[in-house]
Amino acid sequence: MKSNKKLKLFALILASMGVFFYWQNNDIVITEYDYINSKLPKEFDEYKIVQVSDLHNKNYHGRLVKKIININPNIIVITGDLIDRRNTKIDVALNFIEEINDIAPIYYVSGNHEQLSNKYEFLKEKLEELNVNIMDDYYIELYKNKDKIGLMGIADPAINQKERDYLFASNSQYIRNSIEKLSDNINTDFNILLSHRPEEFEVYTEMKIDLVFAGHAHGGQIRLPFVGGLFAPHQGLFPKYTNGMYTLDETSMIVSRGLGNSIFPLRIFNRPELVVVTLHTS
Repeated sequence: MKSNKKLKLFALILASMGVFFYWQNNDIVITEYDYINSKLPKEFDEYKIVQVSDLHNKNYHGRLVKKIININPNIIVITGDLIDRRNTKIDVALNFIEEINDIAPIYYVSGNHEQLSNKYEFLKEKLEELNVNIMDDYYIELYKNKDKIGLMGIADPAINQKERDYLFASNSQYIRNSIEKLSDNINTDFNILLSHRPEEFEVYTEMKIDLVFAGHAHGGQIRLPFVGGLFAPHQGLFPKYTNGMYTLDETSMIVSRGLGNSIFPLRIFNRPELVVVTLHTS
């Protein structure tokens, strides 16, 4: 009898853990931010931006799409790692894009997984066929009536790196140079940057970017109360930039916890996140 009770208790614990981990890794949280800046043109007041980051080929079977439809954003920004280089499923990525294509214009920058895969050129070609704006090292002006703001993006630094160099290379100068090249074309007072890497926040501040959207850190993968994330690539243990809005001087950065997983298959106290940012002039 005692052994049966122990087996039942063990089975109950396993089942409870399974339910918990499934919930942690599949229940999407919508996080909303109100961003206020007097530099914003009046026409962009209440302008709504949805950020999708670090999907890593995860298929939510329409649930993610429905949430984006209900938000009804002005634009959708994708901040890298739409695919996973270790388990690349181009069809899953493209199906997702097709499903959100009619909701709002889509603006996309690469992450390290795209740049380190051998399928990025093919993916870019297919994304362009779906009218996705590829923002790798690119700047455009977004208009609303006669008012405009700037939107720029930088290709992930892994574009210049080999697999063995990826985790140890310094990316600050690359980021700085990329923004400087784009700055030659800037003709807008307020500018948004799409960049996969949050660890370069000081560089974004130095370059006087107004608002940055980033990902890459996966929220620290495992989050502990009062501690935050445990580990993030290029930040190591107890990373500084994993989740939320950070502000320094005139620059604010939104870091998405992302929607998928890569090497480590589980999120703990760190549910998948869809970010919504509403711009306000005051």
